[in-house]
Amino acid sequence: RHGQTDWNKDGRIQGGTDNPLNSTGREQAAAMSRLMAEVKVDTVYVSSHQRARQTAEVFQGRTPIVAMDELRERFFGKFEGANDKDAAIVADWNKRRFTWTDDMEGGETLESQSRRAEAALKTIREKHKDGGTVVIVGHGGINPLLVSHLIGVPPQEGASAINQGNDEIYQIVLPKTGAPAIWKLIPRSKLNEL
Repeated sequence: RHGQTDWNKDGRIQGGTDNPLNSTGREQAAAMSRLMAEVKVDTVYVSSHQRARQTAEVFQGRTPIVAMDELRERFFGKFEGANDKDAAIVADWNKRRFTWTDDMEGGETLESQSRRAEAALKTIREKHKDGGTVVIVGHGGINPLLVSHLIGVPPQEGASAINQGNDEIYQIVLPKTGAPAIWKLIPRSKLNEL
């Protein structure tokens, strides 16, 4: 997932609003680069939102970076920008955001976002039929859907059950036969949250 933005820091519903990384987010991206320095990556696929592109810039010059609109975060309509100070709005958002066909009053449905995630994975898999290592830099809403599709969990269930914080990395191994394996790599700074 991309590094922190000011809206992440402020607990705002960011969704499709195209915010840049803040200084913490840039530090998180640099730490990710150090963590993955020895990993040979064939291609980095990234959401076209600037916060994801800025996070992926750490791979610039060492591997191709491909921006994909399919990996963008879901637009949450009237809920964009709300935070805990807007308690009634946030409570309504929390009640509705995992409803499959709710467009969030002018936004995108979870069903539509799930179809985009599935289409992105199809494109990526077609380009890497012979295997390899790819990195996907996405968002807190699209990444659980990607993981769900990859490991065979119903996407609506995965969307509500999988929580990925800023700068957290999932490593997923998709063998030619057998079940996928998944690990969540947690930064040292978050060990106290376990």
